Parts: sequence; structure tokens; C-alpha cells
Amino acid sequence: MLLIAASACSSTSNEVPPPSHISAENGDENRVARNAGVQPSATPTPTESSPSPSPSSSTPTTPAPVKPTTIIEKPKTNPTKTSDKTTGVPKGTKLKKHEGELIVSEAGKVIDGLEVRGSISVRAPNVTIKNTRVIGVKELRTGLIASRSTGLKVQNSEIYSTHRNPNTNGVMGSNFILDGVEIRDVVDQVHIHGAGNVTIKNSWLHSNIHYANDPNWGGGPSHDDNIQIVSGSNIVITNNRLSGSYNAAIMITQDDGKVSNVTIKKNRINHGGCSINLSPGSKGNMSNLKIHDNGFDSNQRVKYCAIIGPRAYASSLNGNYWIANGALASLSDGGS
Repeated sequence: MLLIAASACSSTSNEVPPPSHISAENGDENRVARNAGVQPSATPTPTESSPSPSPSSSTPTTPAPVKPTTIIEKPKTNPTKTSDKTTGVPKGTKLKKHEGELIVSEAGKVIDGLEVRGSISVRAPNVTIKNTRVIGVKELRTGLIASRSTGLKVQNSEIYSTHRNPNTNGVMGSNFILDGVEIRDVVDQVHIHGAGNVTIKNSWLHSNIHYANDPNWGGGPSHDDNIQIVSGSNIVITNNRLSGSYNAAIMITQDDGKVSNVTIKKNRINHGGCSINLSPGSKGNMSNLKIHDNGFDSNQRVKYCAIIGPRAYASSLNGNYWIANGALASLSDGGS
């Protein structure tokens, strides 16, 4: 463990296969292929370690498929240029290795050019992590980066685990910005809880870890998401590429508290049962929710289900479309 302080230095008929077997999308083959040799542990079991937010109790509602018929214009192209070439550590960057947990407790600290074989816990404000690779090498019940303060920025970095297990996530917490980040080979790439104040942009979240028999879900399938929001306000998700999840690309519940002021725009989104799942539960309406100008690929487990949620959220959607044919991607009815 290294402490950096002020004085320190340093199932349906159209079900898709689990994410580890999903073919790479155009332009993504190289990074997906290099992970092909990483295998999951034989029998995942819960471990005794520090607590973390429990998996969401909310599960996707299965709607009746609604075939898209409204053509809003000619087929559109990719809504974002985000890809393997625009995310992660820039080619040619020399990285200094650090083994174990890195605890950052110095305000304004800049972490630049590290390869951390462990995890990073940020406990001071206004920390920047850039041009850095974080590699999980053991099972954690937390994120490979844990945001425990305010003002965290993660830029042009890669986050993944080589020890595949049902507990480790990518980035967890609140009060952070991800820009140009690649996160893969974890359960949830991003898990937002607490106050919120999160921006995820220009990033590539893909290749979730999934188990058909997950001990965290009573032996049922993993509920892996690219982004899970369980509480918080002031959240922006834009210009990202999201794919490879079994449960949802973006799962929004209020399991830990109210959710409000969420904007999801101009992303390329694929996979999940339904790609975006809005599940407010018993805490009432999620106010000021905006989902617009997102392009959807069509590999959802529930056919034609880009977005599912209560009918009340229909007015929150605008200009979302299926990339293949330009058809309107409307709200699938998840109830009142």
C-alpha cells in the first residue's frame, strides 16, 4: 500500500451470448482480441472484505417487443467518434510501475504515467489521474478507482482487471469526471452512488464480466451494467461508446437515494436486456431526465428494446434512433 499525502512523494429467443463471447464492433478488434486469454476464476464466491454498495435490487421489466416503424431520416452514422483509437493511454507513453493499493490524500495531486497493479483510492479533493493504467490483480468489493472526495478527474487512462471475479467494478463513487477513459473486464464499469456530480464523456466502456451463475444474485445471472446509477444528481453521459453488458448499458434506479438532473446524449449504445433501463422504484419521479440523440445498435436481448421505463418518461426522450436504419428508438413501456 502506498500513501500519498502532502509530505509524501511518489432470457428471450434473441438472447445474445455473454459479453466475453460478443464479437468486436468495427474498429474495436485489437483491444478486445488481446484480452482473449484472460479466463474467469472457476467458481466465483463472495469474499470477506470491506463492504461496498449492494447490487441493485431492481431488475429490468421485460416489455413486449415494439417494432420501430417511424423513420426520422435516412440511416445515421455513428453518433460519436469515440473508439479504441481515441481512449486509453496514448500510444508511446512510458509508464512507471506501482504495485498494490495507491491511496491519494494530497489535495490537487496529479498522478501521471503510472501503471498501478492494484487500485487507487482518492481521498483528497481536486486530484487528477491521467495517462495511467490501473490493473486489478485480485478480487475487490469496490472499484479499481474509488472516488471518496470531490473534483476527481480521470483522463486518457485504462482500467481493467486480469483477475476475473463477480465483485470488482471499474470506477465507484461520486464527484468525478471521466474523459477519454477505457474500462473493461469488470462487472460494472461505472457505479455512481452518493451525491452524484459526475460527467462521463469521450469514453469506451465495454466487455463486462458476466456469470450465468453469480453468487451475488443467488446463483442467477450477473446484473452487469456499463453504467449503474443508484443515487445522485447532476450526471452527464455524453459521446461515449457503451457495449458488452448483460443487464443494461445504463441502469438507473433509486436504490440508495433520489436521482435527478441526468442527461444522456450522443452516445453509441448496444447490448443489455434493454440498453437503457429506468427503474425509479418507490422513491417517486426522477426529475429533469433528458435522453436524446443517442444511436443504438440492435443486439439487445429483448428485441427492439433500446429504452425501457414508466410511460411518464416518454417526454424525456428526443431524437434517439437505430443506427442501422434511422428508425426512431422510442420508449418501451415499463409500466405507469
